[in-house]
Amino acid sequence: MSMLIEMTSAGCRLQIDGEMTVASAAALRDEILAALPPQDGAEVEVDLSGVSEIDTAGLQLMLLLKRKCGTRLRLVNHSLAVLQILDISNAAAHFGDPMVITSGDKSFL
Repeated sequence: MSMLIEMTSAGCRLQIDGEMTVASAAALRDEILAALPPQDGAEVEVDLSGVSEIDTAGLQLMLLLKRKCGTRLRLVNHSLAVLQILDISNAAAHFGDPMVITSGDKSFL
């Protein structure tokens, strides 16, 4: 698991690569919370394209981010693993972000 943090004029952008599982959840949580911008109006964009595996601990991290950031949070570039857990947990509507399923994601359907 690794995370790239990029500060932007509107807030910050986080790119998560690797696993979002119980084995990495505590360390990832600490990194994510430390990276959140202190400003109330700052946007937080999380690129999930590099997430190779996610379990309920990873989903809980996403829910934590949503609780902390509210409407300022944008989840983008959902990987197949993320799409699958959002579908299984019926949590996609909670986040409210558009999810694009490309033709390469046929195993999801």
